[in-house]
Amino acid sequence: MQDKSWKEGVHSSVSSVYVQPLHPQKGETIRIRIQVPLSEELSDVRLVSFQLGREKQYPMQAQRSGSKLYYAAEVALHDEVMYWYFLLVADDRAYSYGLSGLKAFVVPLRECFSLKAGLVPVSWVASSTCYQVFPDRFRKGDASCGAKAGEYAFDGGTVSVHAFDEKPLEFAQGRCLDFFNGDLKGVEDAIPHFKKLGVNVIYLNPIGASMTTHRYDCIDFFHIDEKLGGDEAFEQVCKALHDAGIKVVVDISINHTGTEHPWYKRAVADRSSEEASYYYFQEDGTVACWQDVPTLPQLNYRSNTLRENIYRSKESVMRSFLRPPYLQDGWRLDVSSEVGRRGEDQLCEEIWREVRRAVKQENSQAYLVGEDWVDATPFLQGDMWDATMNYLGSSRPMRSWMGETDRYMTGGWGHQPKPTRPFTGIEFAQALGSHLTSMPAQMLGMQMNLINSHDTPRLYNNTELFDWGLYAGIVKLLYILPGMPSIYYGEEIALAGPYGSTERARYPMQWDEQAWNHAFFSLYTKLGALRTTYASVLADGAYTILHADEESLAFARFDEDTAMVCVLSRSAQPLTLHLPNKMLLIQSIDYVLGGEVSCTSGTLQIRLEPKASSLFVGNR
Repeated sequence: MQDKSWKEGVHSSVSSVYVQPLHPQKGETIRIRIQVPLSEELSDVRLVSFQLGREKQYPMQAQRSGSKLYYAAEVALHDEVMYWYFLLVADDRAYSYGLSGLKAFVVPLRECFSLKAGLVPVSWVASSTCYQVFPDRFRKGDASCGAKAGEYAFDGGTVSVHAFDEKPLEFAQGRCLDFFNGDLKGVEDAIPHFKKLGVNVIYLNPIGASMTTHRYDCIDFFHIDEKLGGDEAFEQVCKALHDAGIKVVVDISINHTGTEHPWYKRAVADRSSEEASYYYFQEDGTVACWQDVPTLPQLNYRSNTLRENIYRSKESVMRSFLRPPYLQDGWRLDVSSEVGRRGEDQLCEEIWREVRRAVKQENSQAYLVGEDWVDATPFLQGDMWDATMNYLGSSRPMRSWMGETDRYMTGGWGHQPKPTRPFTGIEFAQALGSHLTSMPAQMLGMQMNLINSHDTPRLYNNTELFDWGLYAGIVKLLYILPGMPSIYYGEEIALAGPYGSTERARYPMQWDEQAWNHAFFSLYTKLGALRTTYASVLADGAYTILHADEESLAFARFDEDTAMVCVLSRSAQPLTLHLPNKMLLIQSIDYVLGGEVSCTSGTLQIRLEPKASSLFVGNR
């Protein structure tokens, strides 16, 4: 029987490594490559494209690059979307190569590579590292601002003020009025901390004027909450962050307002008012609320005036903050898959297409990242959002690898999950692979990957299943997945916050370094530095799932010269893995974080302690 190990050396993808330009306009000529091994068993390589209603074969030219062999062809992009696969002629038969690898049959379109014309990437995202701040709980910087105890009553509660060594109140007691009075000056004061972590994007939970600590109950879209320092504080923090090379993305909910918003008050007081058209009035005269939360009345985008105020006009909310004096860099879009949906009104996609046109008119590099816990592929086609908070492609499978029951199998808004059988390495690979191939590959670099957020329990605080070795492994993986990793404030120091409720995921940040878990902080600082050093690999590199079995997974990112490989083990025993090196062709190892690594021309050898991981960098 012939040795068919040449198959291990074949690779291509829709990435800058193999496709140039990666974001072409219709009519441009594209150069497409495939890497193949040096093998006498291969006699011909062709590219097969589908355009203009027909299939066409293109001969490919061999190109040697060091120890690597590529075949390349140039193709003009005629359609809005071009599909292709490769035809490899071996000594025994012809094989096709597409998204699911080598096949002995012609692959259908869903398994072909594809390229969309006219997509404009937000180019700064793919190599960035993001840090999420929940402003009230992060840091106090300005003693002159903040809520005052007893200042007002709202939704059955009264404002209370707490020190940073206290715990948040549960909702029944605090009603989201338990202020710790973190502010925007505190965010500015934390810039040295962000720099240590290699952070160059800050994602702020809502900062608009509001009644509660979470601020999703906006009462004025156009002004920053005075409890945070007001408009001047936001102008100052934007300037300071930008001067430090840090982008600013702000959370907004255009799905609803708070009940103290003047629009709502006017609408309820006068059903014939313009503002009344901004909301949905029900048969009993009450206003419909998002998810029946009585403090969050839903906005009605049948109103063109509302659309003008929120995003269409030059002076709208979503456009004005992108201009001086703030020059905000993007928006995180709250409950974004539900906007514009009420009964027969299903305006969601229409609204986001309009939002995108308006925002990108101000700044083509402004970032739009939607909140969606499930498959956001319909919104990620280049005409609505740039990205999603990637729960489906990162947080949810990573939590399953740790042995946590999925959020959608859990009561209590997902904050009380039970342990379950963990993912095997094969299942983890399948979950990652299915997501990575679900959207146009040109969009992958813009996704916001995460483990924890203000809406999830902090995974490392799951006392029933936490294991430092396993957790460190998924953090390493998070930092090399296509897209941008997002750290939820405090996870870099193992900030407290037991499971059980949303409020417990929002403990106040601790700034006494003696209280930090320094193993966590060391890991996050090393990974931040690694992303800075290898920014181009992470921005432009291809990916591959190098290996998966019952107890381990290996995931790689690479460009022409450098490979970054993350290996995870959940084995209870020391583990030695021998991974194929016929495609990556790593010649030497430059950096190792965890485990012992060596390489030969054909094999990578990784030795790991029980439930340990390795992230290493090699020269190709």
